[in-house]
Amino acid sequence: MSGIPKIIHQLWKTETIPQQWQAASHSVRRYHPGWEYRLWTDEKMEIHVRDRHPGLYDTFMGFDLNIMRADVFRYMLMYDFGGMYCDLDYEFVRPYDYGSEELVLALEYDKSFGDMENQLANFVFASVPQHKLWRDILEDLRLNPPVISNSLDVCVATGPKLVTRVFYSDEDGHQGAKLTSQPAFSPRRVHGPYERKHYINSGVTYGFHHGWGSWRDRWNLGYIKLRLSKMLGLGPGPNEQGRPDDVPPLGR
Repeated sequence: MSGIPKIIHQLWKTETIPQQWQAASHSVRRYHPGWEYRLWTDEKMEIHVRDRHPGLYDTFMGFDLNIMRADVFRYMLMYDFGGMYCDLDYEFVRPYDYGSEELVLALEYDKSFGDMENQLANFVFASVPQHKLWRDILEDLRLNPPVISNSLDVCVATGPKLVTRVFYSDEDGHQGAKLTSQPAFSPRRVHGPYERKHYINSGVTYGFHHGWGSWRDRWNLGYIKLRLSKMLGLGPGPNEQGRPDDVPPLGR
């Protein structure tokens, strides 16, 4: 393999990126000069899955939430084309040297930084095409079509917990993976401009995931009640099932 192709992939419903995400999207292109930029709309996604992954098309179109399609499609892009994917609300602050890496994954939760477990992010990653990880993820989805009972299940069904589970189920088989520590692509608990400046000046951090869609669309009273019920083991009530508008159309 000759390294990660210089292609940036991002997803949105239409060709028009919302204004609040344009600066972040521009930062990705700014720090990847010379890379091809591809914005995949809902229409382009459906056509691509129909033509390139017909065995998953019915499952893909049958997902309850758009975010599930967005999750799975980014894995398809890595398998089919390779390159770098990031959410529209991901901001790069310096260039990353991909070198001859075959797979670059970011730790969203990192035991070496005090978290209870390691969890891989699915809001940013880079890969050569047809890497075994993406093939294994797509095969897992084909054999076990995900079913969710509410929006909280998305993380496990198609999101970062799926990526984490499949990766660690065959860590030796997923060769060539570069796991970056949490501060590199996923510094959390940034409470203000001074902490942000600290991360940037450290020379370790390459970008920030703002999670704007998640914060604005999901943290409503119904979602909070659902989350508390889940944490307490009570389960959602009959009127507390996750709805499509509990999760933003694309991004997490």
